[in-house]
Amino acid sequence: MSTASDNSSHNLAEGLTANQVLQVGSSGAIYIQQPRPASTWSPEPPHMLPGGIGRIVGRTHLLQEMDEAMAGSGSRCCMLWGLAGSGKTTLALSWASSRIANYPDGQFFVDMRAYSGTPRVEAGDALRTFLAILGINRADLPRNEAEWAGVFRAVTAGRRCLVILDNVGSYDQVRDLVPGLGSALVVTSRRALPEMSVRHEARVLKLPLLTIGEGVELLAERVGFVRVEREDASARRIVELLEGHPLALAIVSAKLAVHTGWTIRDTARAIETERSPLRFLDDAGLGIEVGRVISWSLDDLDPETRRILYVASMLPGTECALSVLCLVTEQTERECDRGLRVLCLASLIDEISPGHYRFHDIMKAYLAETLSTILDATAQAETARRIRAVYLGLSYAADRAIDPNRTPLPSEGDMVAVGSVRFTVAEALAWFEALVPAVDQLIQEAEQAEDFTFVTRFAWSVNTFFYWRQDVTRTLSVQQRAVAAATAGDRPMEALSRRALGRAYADAGQLDAAKRELRASMALDAEHGDDSGLASAQHAMAELALRSGDYTEAVRWGLRAARESRRGRNVVREARGYYDAARALNELGHHVWARALGLVSLSMCEDRGNVYGRALALRLLGAVGLAAGEVEEACNWLERAWRVEESLGNFRSVRTILGQLEDAYGRAGEAGALAEVRAALARLEQYPDLTQTSLVVGAPPT
Repeated sequence: MSTASDNSSHNLAEGLTANQVLQVGSSGAIYIQQPRPASTWSPEPPHMLPGGIGRIVGRTHLLQEMDEAMAGSGSRCCMLWGLAGSGKTTLALSWASSRIANYPDGQFFVDMRAYSGTPRVEAGDALRTFLAILGINRADLPRNEAEWAGVFRAVTAGRRCLVILDNVGSYDQVRDLVPGLGSALVVTSRRALPEMSVRHEARVLKLPLLTIGEGVELLAERVGFVRVEREDASARRIVELLEGHPLALAIVSAKLAVHTGWTIRDTARAIETERSPLRFLDDAGLGIEVGRVISWSLDDLDPETRRILYVASMLPGTECALSVLCLVTEQTERECDRGLRVLCLASLIDEISPGHYRFHDIMKAYLAETLSTILDATAQAETARRIRAVYLGLSYAADRAIDPNRTPLPSEGDMVAVGSVRFTVAEALAWFEALVPAVDQLIQEAEQAEDFTFVTRFAWSVNTFFYWRQDVTRTLSVQQRAVAAATAGDRPMEALSRRALGRAYADAGQLDAAKRELRASMALDAEHGDDSGLASAQHAMAELALRSGDYTEAVRWGLRAARESRRGRNVVREARGYYDAARALNELGHHVWARALGLVSLSMCEDRGNVYGRALALRLLGAVGLAAGEVEEACNWLERAWRVEESLGNFRSVRTILGQLEDAYGRAGEAGALAEVRAALARLEQYPDLTQTSLVVGAPPT
């Protein structure tokens, strides 16, 4: 039978002779028996299930759910849906082939070709085929073809038949092929079909991709357990790179089976070397291209939904927040939400929580490969610029929530408006925590586009969070790139960037490099008359002296920073200078002076509502009290610091403070207070991590 070359419907049953081959989809040849002249049930039940389905891996729980769905007395119906290549057909056929005895009156199968690159099979054509196989002559059927579905239901009612409709695109392809009461129906599709649940009470099962262990087992089944066990780490790496995608792993297995000289390590390295895993997979020469298989899922999308998909795929990382996408596309939440929900129903993205979505790596790779078919070079560049602007605006807003007293950026008004977005401290930490995997990608793309102002300002915006996170390595890398960007094309940010790099070098223990950058920063600030920047650098020099144990030098730098800040009327920075000097004085044993400066710093921070400065001053006063042997006073200061740090979500500091209090109350013999502190330490282990809260950012434009 020749394959139709157009999209018109075609009758698969007309003109069939005995034992003629009918190709049903891509699952193999199906042989048709000579139709019987009578309109009664054929004495030989049809057996249309394709063979060649081996043991499946990692789907035990889904097989059990399918059994449960078919065991009831009501509708025996199950629907499998999911991403292209996730193994829906394999699961359906594996389940059916091991349960043939449960359906002695016949098993029907048809590939409806909704996603195959060939004309779809119309429900009426498949129905004619089923009726012909049952031995029902066309002459015996009602003239009105709309009534043929009723004939099929009547013939299969009260019997134990199984109907599998594979590769379905819409409910219209299912409606007329539902068997009668007592028989069972399995539908597979890349799309969720809500009608299956509403009209037939179907058990709807979405197929996940394989776990690392399941993926390794799949490779072992096809390549050999000994071979895989010998290179287990490389096998796991392959599964990780392909995110457990069953079709992709099957193609890799086929290549390994054919190329017996390849090692699994060589294969893993080859996949990593390619810019996109699709290049390795689609060069297999097996007649199966993952990219082409995925492309069929996009055929039904309207232009606007397709555009939303591609723009969302350009966001850094694999996750996408509805609120962020609204800002990037400048669409209303309703418009974006409609598009994203359509994409979820088509298995192109997954909704992991309300307003929060995720791409699979294979899908993201395909969209990157085909981006130019939707957006030309100019549109891509403008979209990328808009994405950077939104991420910069949100990061800046989050940074201001964490530390509202930071010196504003130069040309702050040039950044994109992000609506009325406001962050709480918890939300700001959550934003940055989710942003961490995408930081390098955003900076790299900006460097390639020579968007130097983004690099310097973005580095500034994430610096406070990385300091809070104590991520020294990443902080150093980001600030080195910021200095390079500043010298290449953003001179107003050079002093600030060098100051941040100096602090990063200090945190990394590279004190000479830290001094070099801080002195360069001070020279630039003095040249430009930036008193605030100069004071900030002096504060950093005080910290550096404290790290190196040169406490006398730290006192000098701290007081210089306070004096310079007072001249510039920066009360918050002045308070920080006194704090630095007080820390050094405490180390030198001058506890009275240290307490006096600490109290001045605390008073100034409280007057200005600087919560972070207040927390630092309280901790300092507690440390002074402990060093001076005034345990009761020290504990009072530390308890106040504990409450402030806890309100900020800074649990590392809370844990440190509680440790100090535990030691102090233990030495003082304060049993009641000691028990309270230990209870707080125990609670801290169960305390919710504010950096992991779900975040819906602000209100998108309307």
